[in-house]
Amino acid sequence: MKQFIAELTSSYEIFLKKSCAEKTNKKKQNRLLSFCSTFPKPFSKDDFSHFFNTSPEVFYSWEKNEEVLAVGNVHSLAARGALRWKELEKQYIDFPEPFLNSAEPQFINLPLFLTAIKFNANNQSDEWSNFKNSEFYIPQFLVKFERHSSFFRFNVFVNDNFSIENSVMEFSSILQTISQSISNKPTEKIIKYNRTDTPSNEKTVWKNRVEIALSEIRKSSVTKVVLARRISLKTRKSFNIEDLLNRLKLKNLNAHVFCIKKNDSIFLGASPEILLELRGNNILTEAIAGSRKRGGTAEEDVYLENELRNSEKEINEHRSVVDFITQELKSFALELHFSDVPKVKKLASIQHLSTEISAALKNNAKIFSVVDKLFPTPAVCGYPKEKAMKLISELEDFDRGLYAGLIGWISPTSAKLVVAIRSALINKNTIFVYAGCGIVEGSDPENEFAETETKFKTILSTLNDKNQ
Repeated sequence: MKQFIAELTSSYEIFLKKSCAEKTNKKKQNRLLSFCSTFPKPFSKDDFSHFFNTSPEVFYSWEKNEEVLAVGNVHSLAARGALRWKELEKQYIDFPEPFLNSAEPQFINLPLFLTAIKFNANNQSDEWSNFKNSEFYIPQFLVKFERHSSFFRFNVFVNDNFSIENSVMEFSSILQTISQSISNKPTEKIIKYNRTDTPSNEKTVWKNRVEIALSEIRKSSVTKVVLARRISLKTRKSFNIEDLLNRLKLKNLNAHVFCIKKNDSIFLGASPEILLELRGNNILTEAIAGSRKRGGTAEEDVYLENELRNSEKEINEHRSVVDFITQELKSFALELHFSDVPKVKKLASIQHLSTEISAALKNNAKIFSVVDKLFPTPAVCGYPKEKAMKLISELEDFDRGLYAGLIGWISPTSAKLVVAIRSALINKNTIFVYAGCGIVEGSDPENEFAETETKFKTILSTLNDKNQ
């Protein structure tokens, strides 16, 4: 391992000297340099676990066959307000193309900007103050773990204060820290907690809000609105974030697990839903709407699945999301592909109607414009979007922040944005857990309350196996 670190550090120094010489000759200022390499097989995500405690900014995402961990922040693009996507697009286009040490596809396709986008374009409450409203940022380093190999990207922003010597020392120090942590695996802890904000009239308040939403639906001002609940937990002792993520992965094998740390705030979850995945000009998205809890036995689970498949209310709610996504994509796509019959996606505590939608984008289609049209979808907001958003602001008594927002990454050739549901915000010893459900004609307030309780289990069962 020592030899590998020495050789990689030497290669990094040569790369810096070469790229800085080219920068001087071309008189380019403030250039991003990205040094990429393949990591030896012994490295895993756990070898980076100490960064969750030592670094103020950490990003993590996991799904089957793909795992990404990133640390630090060397450059950030940020915006807020109704035109946030147009502003982010302008900043992204104006950002100089990074200079890489290798043009191999596995390095070019590594994530460049990490993304954290709040649900509401304007809100900025105290509990979410560590997170910007809408941010794309470049980490200091990123590792993408795949089944047979790992890929490493180290980013450095060259400006007037840049020093090759200092950058090489920092690069070597990070590698040394990683190699020393291989034998220092975290131990598992079960988190004890108390639910702190469950007033006796909570269900009554919820039912009133649902009835108000239903009255607006009957007036035809909206056809659907997604209302959310938030519960607060107080933890009795400190806990290990890496253990929490490992438990989320084990319990949610079909989900997108994510975590983003900013200073002393951590937002994490296991979402069943992506907004979009982009590879070249091909885009994949997914409609998730309509749900039933999982059964306690195999027979009950099949019964509930069939009930879901044959529920007119659930099918109509799901179809409205499919129609919205396909309609919005038409102006960007050469062709669209999706099944007329939804599948059932099964997660640990809940099962959903799901329809995958793929499209080949036109050459002039801009990813930022596509996201601006799609987000937020009726699955987390309602329809029409603006009226549903207004109703949510009037009825919910908390700031959603990143809940139902977007977490992911974007690069020049690819992107992945996950809808941040089944999630929680951790501030020191307080955990805020979020869950929502779609209110449509025919919704029953009691059933919708029970649905949010089921969705809370994604986080609650992870904190403590005894809290089911």
